[in-house]
Amino acid sequence: MKSPDFPRDEAHRITALDELNLLDTPPEERFDRLTRLAARTFDTPIALVSLIDRDRQWFKSRHGLEAPETARDISFCGHAILREEPLVIENALNDERFADNPLVTGGPNIRFYAGAPLHDRHGYRVGTLCVIDSKPRQFSDDDKTTLRDLADLVEREFGFGELGSYYDERNQAMNLLTEIALDNEGDAGQRATRALEAACNYLGVETGIISRITGDAYTVHWHFTKLKGTLENGATLPLRRTYCSLMLNNGKVFAIENMGQSSYRSHECYEAFGLESYLAAPVWVDDRIFGTINFSSPTPRTRPFTATDKMFVTLLARWVADIVYQQEHTETLNKLMSQVPGMLYQYQLWPDGSSAFPYASPGIQDVYGLSVEEAAKDASGAFSRIHPEDVAAAADSIQVSAQTLETWQHKYRVRRRDDTWRWVEGHANPEALPDGSVLWHGYISDIHERQMVDEMKNQFISTVSHELRTPLTSISGSLDLLLGGTTGTLSEKATRMLEIAKRNSEHLKHLIGDLLDIEKLVSGNMPIEATKQNALTVVEEALEEMQPMAHRYGVSVELDNPDQAFYAFVDRSRLSQAINNLVSNAIKFSPERGLVNVSIKQLDQHIRIEVQDEGPGVPESFRDRIFQKFAQANASSSRTKEGTGLGLAITREIMHAMGGEVGFDSEEGKGARFWLSLPTAEPNGKSAT
Repeated sequence: MKSPDFPRDEAHRITALDELNLLDTPPEERFDRLTRLAARTFDTPIALVSLIDRDRQWFKSRHGLEAPETARDISFCGHAILREEPLVIENALNDERFADNPLVTGGPNIRFYAGAPLHDRHGYRVGTLCVIDSKPRQFSDDDKTTLRDLADLVEREFGFGELGSYYDERNQAMNLLTEIALDNEGDAGQRATRALEAACNYLGVETGIISRITGDAYTVHWHFTKLKGTLENGATLPLRRTYCSLMLNNGKVFAIENMGQSSYRSHECYEAFGLESYLAAPVWVDDRIFGTINFSSPTPRTRPFTATDKMFVTLLARWVADIVYQQEHTETLNKLMSQVPGMLYQYQLWPDGSSAFPYASPGIQDVYGLSVEEAAKDASGAFSRIHPEDVAAAADSIQVSAQTLETWQHKYRVRRRDDTWRWVEGHANPEALPDGSVLWHGYISDIHERQMVDEMKNQFISTVSHELRTPLTSISGSLDLLLGGTTGTLSEKATRMLEIAKRNSEHLKHLIGDLLDIEKLVSGNMPIEATKQNALTVVEEALEEMQPMAHRYGVSVELDNPDQAFYAFVDRSRLSQAINNLVSNAIKFSPERGLVNVSIKQLDQHIRIEVQDEGPGVPESFRDRIFQKFAQANASSSRTKEGTGLGLAITREIMHAMGGEVGFDSEEGKGARFWLSLPTAEPNGKSAT
């Protein structure tokens, strides 16, 4: 008797057999149907679907035989899988390989055997479909063809099972990729390490690495290994000493199951580390190869890497590319943000009153003493750092911005880590979200030094203005007496000089008045007595006061006089002052014989007073500071116009104090239109807003 030899691909063949998942499973009608058909077709008492295991042949389907398996070393089928053509033994007693075989000399007393090899989807011969008789028989070429056809039907059933296993394998891979993608705990490195561990378990390997390749250098960016003490993040070695150099030459997913038996066994990496199996895919970030994701083991694989394995690693490489991209851009952003004074942030307020900073630059530590992580969970710590006198106003300003979705801008004091108070200013644009929350995007800057300078300047101006007012009043009175002839008749030259002094003293009195007004408005100390007024009447009175100035400049001032009243709650004198400031500017910047047109109209729930001139317009470079104190355009034409540079700043503060707004529209070279806006007063005396 001769025992069957082992095929050269025995290890892979056994792996393929295992992957069929048929060994030691219950009988199935789909196979039993075919063995019955084979027995009837060839008129034999026995027909079998035999699977050749490591040391046995096991019968998935048996017709006419009770034994579920026999030893491989006495099997006929062990010989049949060594060839592609059907193995036919017409009389076993005449074949030296089988004449003394126990299956011949004893039950089932085999004399005739015909077996066609059965293949899996990869082509490995895993068993046979065979027919057996206890008496010698002949087997024609047509019989061999028919047996092959029946064997093909058995293989089709294998294929259906393998197809199910294939999709199960794909589902398992996709489910694992989904779990990896949904894992958001920890930083990028922690997530990547967990992903590598899960992938190693799935692929059956010991080590997984995400590498970074820079020129000819290979760096371990993140890793997981079951081989303790062999790797560390940041370790660098020449690229040529890694299997990744082979993958980069290939440019796509690359797999080796047994390096020692491959054409790459002389590679430096194999000589240095003895890694037998390897699977890798490139990691592309922004159209460049960042590095690789690779898996390896010091032992050869018993089965090849499947198409699903390669798909899994390819898709995992794309996930790695995403987190690397996010990490790189986050690091770049943080580096830039660390150089920005103050802080950039997103602040989110939910309907239940809870709030957080979904994003904050590192500057939040300096402003509020909070870490980025603390602020992302709860913003209440920031409010606890605001000065007790400022916290209510700050909270109210946020609520107003949330309700109106208008830009939030506010100044307040915060306590620093050294327990000192510093002024900061916030500016942010709100965005309403579908869940009812509001998300602001903005910045907070430290304005403490500027605030201190402004307070010192305001105090200085206030002190100087008060100290100048009394002597200036005396000087102006004395000039009036002199010009009135109290001291006798003056010469023409003396009169002319006294008139110049009188005009300059009046201009100085106006400047001091403006300085005191702006100081009171900014500090909140100017009383505003708002009553229900007909705004049209206030406009008419203000324009009447401005006629002498208009005549002096050779400019006409006209009012589009509508036939209706416009009621608003205003301080009559302060509204008149605001109108005068706008009309005065329009007159000064109008050309000779120019026209200043004043109109009043109602827009929705607001009254709007507009002043249109024919002057040069507002220079583009001046528009963002036109309402600041002492602001004057640098153009030579504007510098020749008399004025304090406080008129528009005072107008803005007056309008804000009365709940209104001031603004302008201008096209350089084509005049300017300045406007005041106030909420209308309803007939019942209440404000429309």
